[in-house]
Amino acid sequence: MKLARIAKPLRSVQVRVMLAGDLNASLERYARYYEHVHGDAVDPRMLIPEILHAFLEADREFHSWSRSGCDAQPCGGTGPLSANGIVKAQP
Repeated sequence: MKLARIAKPLRSVQVRVMLAGDLNASLERYARYYEHVHGDAVDPRMLIPEILHAFLEADREFHSWSRSGCDAQPCGGTGPLSANGIVKAQP
């Protein structure tokens, strides 16, 4: 399991997000998987911040971009777009 046990109570922050039906079903299955692995039942919504955190921590290109200072100022040039419309990094 890529998601570690939730070690502390999460801060309350309201975020509104719409999930497609299949994504919501997967999130509910993942909550059951979390319970199977860790023995603790968890509301699927509580997993969303943890999953997002794990995803961002694992994204090496994001960390490289962030260290380059491009998040604080516009960086010149664009690369090819991925299927979701995000500019891909040039090799």
